Amino acid sequence: MTMTRAKNIIPIFYGLAGILSAALAFAESEGHGGEETMTFLGDWLPRIINFAILAGVLVYFARKPIRDFFVSRTAAIAKSMEDSREAKERALSALADMERKVKDVSAETGKLIDEARTRGEKDKQGLVEESKKIVQDIQAQVKSTIDVEVQKAKDSLAVEAALLSIDLAEGRIKERMNNEDRERILKEYIARVGGKS
Repeated sequence: MTMTRAKNIIPIFYGLAGILSAALAFAESEGHGGEETMTFLGDWLPRIINFAILAGVLVYFARKPIRDFFVSRTAAIAKSMEDSREAKERALSALADMERKVKDVSAETGKLIDEARTRGEKDKQGLVEESKKIVQDIQAQVKSTIDVEVQKAKDSLAVEAALLSIDLAEGRIKERMNNEDRERILKEYIARVGGKS
């Protein structure tokens, strides 16, 4: 039953209640007017018949709308309960889905953390290996540079030693050489140069 039918029934109730209360008020005012005694056939029977007619009319006209009102109201309540049950099921399903998603996110987060940790360990190991290689390369380069410098120093020392040996030999030769030896060497040199020319 719709709200329009319920609105149609309400004025009927008010109208019948008004008629009933007016009839009762009129009957009561008639009874207090004098000293008459009330008899069943004279006073009460017409009132009972009027009430029965009013009740019959009320039941006849209001029976179907009242029945429809309660039937539709019952159907509306049942539908509302069904809607509430479905809404509750949807809410429980959404809650279960949300809890599952939270668990999935937690598991995924844990997995990402583990992967990041593993990747970090691999990167750390790679950096350590690369650092070792760089250190080895630097050590090899330093050793090579040292070897070159040592060789240069050895060569320099050899040249220096040779020069010193020459100077020393020259000094010894000069000490041992007298004027006769000088003249002889000079003559031999001139002879060689003269012979060549």
